[in-house]
Formats: sequence, structure tokens, C-alpha cells
Amino acid sequence: MTASNFASLTRARELLNYLAKAPGFVSLKEILTTFRISRRTAFNWLKTINQQLQAQKLDQIINIPRYGYKLTDRTKKSLTQKKAKLPSLQMNHETILNARERQTKIILLLLDQKHYLSINQLAEMFHCSRNTIIKDFKALKRHFPALKIGSSRLGHRIISDENSIRITVYELLLRQDKLVYAFINRLNYSFSKAKELVIKTQQQLHINFSENSIQQLTYLLLFTKWRITHNQIIAQSENWQWIAQNTKDVLPTCTKLLVKLGGNEKLKGEIVFLSKIFLCSQATEVDCISKNLYHDISNIAQEIIFRYEQLTEQQISYRVFTKTLCNHLYATFFRVKFGIPFSSSEVDEIKWQYPVLIKFTAIACAPLEHYLQKKLPSEEVALICLYFGSVNNREYQEFTESDKLKRALLAEVLVVCSSGIGTSAMLYHELSKTYPLIKFSLPLEIRDLAKIFQHNYQAKLIISTTTLPKGKYPIPDVKVKAVITKHDQTIIDSFLREEVPRKLEHNTSAVNSLVSIINEYADVKDEKGLRLSLDRFIFPGLQKNNKADLPTLSGLLPAKHIRVLRKKDQLKWQTVLKLGCNLLEQDEIIDQFYFEKIVQLINHYGPYMLIANNIFLAHAAPSNSNKKVGLSLILLDQPLEIRSRGESAWVTCMFVLSPGKEKEHEKALEQLVDIVRSQENINRLLKAKSPQEVRQFLLSFY
Repeated sequence: MTASNFASLTRARELLNYLAKAPGFVSLKEILTTFRISRRTAFNWLKTINQQLQAQKLDQIINIPRYGYKLTDRTKKSLTQKKAKLPSLQMNHETILNARERQTKIILLLLDQKHYLSINQLAEMFHCSRNTIIKDFKALKRHFPALKIGSSRLGHRIISDENSIRITVYELLLRQDKLVYAFINRLNYSFSKAKELVIKTQQQLHINFSENSIQQLTYLLLFTKWRITHNQIIAQSENWQWIAQNTKDVLPTCTKLLVKLGGNEKLKGEIVFLSKIFLCSQATEVDCISKNLYHDISNIAQEIIFRYEQLTEQQISYRVFTKTLCNHLYATFFRVKFGIPFSSSEVDEIKWQYPVLIKFTAIACAPLEHYLQKKLPSEEVALICLYFGSVNNREYQEFTESDKLKRALLAEVLVVCSSGIGTSAMLYHELSKTYPLIKFSLPLEIRDLAKIFQHNYQAKLIISTTTLPKGKYPIPDVKVKAVITKHDQTIIDSFLREEVPRKLEHNTSAVNSLVSIINEYADVKDEKGLRLSLDRFIFPGLQKNNKADLPTLSGLLPAKHIRVLRKKDQLKWQTVLKLGCNLLEQDEIIDQFYFEKIVQLINHYGPYMLIANNIFLAHAAPSNSNKKVGLSLILLDQPLEIRSRGESAWVTCMFVLSPGKEKEHEKALEQLVDIVRSQENINRLLKAKSPQEVRQFLLSFY
């Protein structure tokens, strides 16, 4: 058997085990995302599994279009009882690395090798084809653009400067890459001593890092020590003056840290790099920046919250949330300013699960982008979006540390998260929503667990986003991602079903379980209808907002609500706004006071309603002035300035929105945001010469 066939069988076995644990159907998208494979590979694995199941005289995988794949109960039972698996073979672990692991390994090999590495050498090492290695190098160029890998007839080697190499390793540590951990552990430096240095440094800087940040910084210090020992030094120090002016004691503290790592105070590039990394790391408290920068970031946090509230009609500006978001924005600000990328295995999951939330967050973050004069990377927007997603659960808002401990002692499940406040709150919210009858603790840190188990506790399970020491705690623990996947939920379900079965029967996954059982014995023609009927039967009081029934953008914006104006020198923004309001008032969508409410908001907060270049969304919160949901649009042939509170915005396209009192405008707003996020779409919209052309443009999307 060839190495590639063996690898295919090994990975197919992983998929079989995944399907065996799933409570219902597993979609193709979930398989592709979980195993990071192509559609072709997924189909090959499924074919391999079916061949093996057939050989063991077991039912093959059920495949229903639009729902996915599942094993029959008979097959699951047989696999469990007989512990039957696909054929197991012994082979070196390196031969079965997936693409991402193999690419990480290539980086580490290039760092550790003094000579060139050829494609043939790597193909032989990983038991794969030359073409696979060529694809790996292309992927590395795409995923790590700062890392330059040179090639010649002798092979490949890294030709990047030392700063780019350190940032690449830091990015891999952010992803919690186990291969990088293993590589650094083999350097034979003391992890505990490096961790002590990180903790002492955070105390001196008055920063309280998350558990994940402490671990990442510790490993990075070990890697830094190794590079300095081998005379691989960072030379760039161009941000020295800026850091000195905008932070407190960061450079002196990092200078002392560098000396303890084996460097000296003359290595300014190394000192600047350490300063940047500490400032960029996620923390729950930050008190080492200048008063001016603190004031600016605090104001930006409040502006972002206000913009988000205006877009979503959700009130979230309470004290703890504002402070929490502000602490997060420090790290975001420094990462974007210094060009240090954020990387996480959970970002893709966030983007997939919360696409609408991310769209609104991207618009709300305009004040930070304006302050930085840079566009926020999508990964940063996704992280900030978690903070807004976390506020759906109001009970998480104003708890003190003492309150959290008391609640933890009464909880049935302890929630431990080291990924930061935003992900902690989102995890808690998702668990509470999925299992409404179970008492969860508020998100705890690892160090809180020791305090809890010193008292009388009721918890039966720990759900953690980080790996806990085996056997250290008296109850079992489950490791999940901060953004819970279907696979995570399957594992949680199995534990809770044993410990608190009566409280599990009312969670939302009950519908999935029932549909799965019914599919075993009946040929269901309309599974979607079955799910809706079961949902209504089990949860008769639960009213779900069905966005499919909400009005669309083109539905809310008829041609009679669109005007194309030639801008005159004396034309004022109030005049244009009044015209847009009049179009809605004529159809009794708003009353005459709605215009005044919008003007008051602009006069008080400035032209904050700019949702994209030249696109202004004028609106106010639902009130008696809103009779029903509606939208109008005024297009100008030349930009018009809206100036208020010392700020100005140039507008060529002004939408006037009357939001619905029950959020009937949500779908149309999502569609509008989708369109204006593309500069090409904005250009097409602004080129329209008539209401009919605008309508044609909108209808081309939906």
C-alpha cells in the first residue's frame, strides 16, 4: 500500500468516527470545514468508508441532498459494540500530516536547516508527490505573505528578515499550532522560567493578559532566546520614538526582559519587537498607555457602540461592556498600527456563524479605521463582532468577581475560557441558549477552579476552551472551541445526557434527534416541514423571527421613493434630508417630526451615519414618528458636505430609513450593507441616471 493510500485510509477513519458520534446529519460543508479538505477528497473518503462498511456487512452512509450524511443506528451500534474500525496500520506520524500541518512543518524545517531543502527531499520526507509540495509552497506564500522563501536549483530557504520570521512564528502560536509548541519545547529552554518572566513583565506593565496570551508570549520568548543565541537579531527599530511617547515604561521594561533572555540593551530592534508583541496581546486590563491614547481609544469605543446601536436598534452601552470593548481595542489598535496580523483557528468559524453580525460590526468600526487611517482586517472585525454578540444575554453584564464565584458554586456546569472576554461571553451565551434549563457558571479563568473546588460545589462537568491538566479536577471536562461547532455540541450532549438527562430533553437539539430517529424508519419527503412542525410542537411558546418573510431592499425602495438631483452650490444637507423624508411622509410611513429627530442626532453626534464612502444612511430609533417600515433614496451628481461638531462627511447618496418597530427593516438593511461594502457596487449605484436605473441595479442582486 502506498503512503498516500495509507494517509487516505487514516483520515477516512477519522471521518467515520466523527459520523459515528454525530447525533444527526453532518453537512458536506461541515465535513469540509472540520477536516479542511476539498470536495473531491471528501467524496473519496466517503467512498472508502462505504467500501469498508460493505465489507463488514454494515449499512452504508445515508446521504440526503441538502441535509448531508449520517450513519444508521444499526451501523453505529455495531461499531460501538464490536469496536469495529477501518483497517488500522502503523506508520510514522509525519506521513499523515494534513496540508496545514505539513506546511507548518516545512516552515520549521526551513528555520532549523542551515542548507537548502529541495522539493524532492520534502516529498520523500512527507511521503507525498512533488506536486503536493509545490502546492504547499504556494499556500505558504498566500497565508504568510511576509515570509519570503527563496528558491534556486539547490532548493528552498527562508530569505525574510528576522522581524518577519518572528511574526510568522507568533502567528502560528496564535493558532495554537501543536507542531510549533513541540518544536520550541525541543529547544531545551525552561518553560517555567520563561512564564515567570511573562508574568513579572505583565505586573510591571500593569497588564492582565488572558491565559492564552500568557502561553503564546512564553513560547515566543523561548523562540526569541533561541534566535538571539544563534545571532539572528531584529534590526528594525523605527517605532521606538512613537512607543516612547504613547506608552508608559514599556521600552524600559522590555529592555530588562531582553537582557534576561541573553540580549543586551543596545539591541533596539529586539526591544521594539518585544514591546509591540506585549502591546498586541489580548488582555482584560491595560494601564501602560498615555492619557491621550487612553482618552482617544475610550471615545472610539463609545462611538463604535453608538453606531452599532443605531444600526441594530439594540441597547448595549452599559459600563462593563464599554470598558471590556475598550480593553480589546487596545490590542486591535496596536496590531493594526504595527502591521502584526491576528490569527486564530476560530476566526473562520466566527465568520461562518455570524455573517450579518460581522457586516454591522464592520460599519460600526469606522471611527477606529479613521483614527488609524487603515482598514481593519476581516479577522479583527470578526473578533470585535464577538463582543457585540455576547451582549444578547443581559445577565452577563454587571457581575462582580464575588458574584461569579457564588454563582459557580451553584452551577451544574463550569465554563472556563482563556480566549478573552468577548469569546467568553459568546460561549456563555451560546451554551445558555442551547441548554436553557441547565445552570452554567459565568465564564471563569483556570485559576478560579481551585477556589471553587475548595468549597461545596454542585458542578458535574467543566466545559473549557483550553486543555486542562488530566486528573487535576474531581469532575470530567470537555474541551471545545470558543465558538461552538456541531462536533463540540455532540460531545457536550453525550456528557449532559448521562448527568442531567431530564434537563437536556428540552434543548434545541431535541428536534435534530427526533428527525434522525424518524428518518431511520420512514422516507421523509419534506424534512424542512417536519422540523418546523416538531419545533412548534416541542416549543409552542418560542417565536422565531423568520427573515424570509421580511421585506427586501427592492421591496422597500420603489421608484417613487427615489430622486436623482443635480447639486447646486446653495444646496444644504438639511434640504436633501427633508426631500428624502417627504417621499416617505407622502405615503404615511413617517410623520413630519421624524426629520427633526434625525437632524437632532446629526447635530449632537456628528455625521456618524456614513456607512460607506459617499453613502449616508439617515435614520432615527423607532418611535411614534414611524408609522411603518420604509426607505427612500436621494442621488446627487456631485458630493454634498454634511458638517457637524467639527466633523464632515461627503455624501453623494443619501438613504432615509424608517425602521420597523419589530425590526422589519433587518433584511433590507443587511442587503444594503452587502451592496455598499463593495466600492465597485458603490460606483455603479452612483452612476445611475434615473430611479429606474437604480431599481434595475438593486434587482440585479436579489
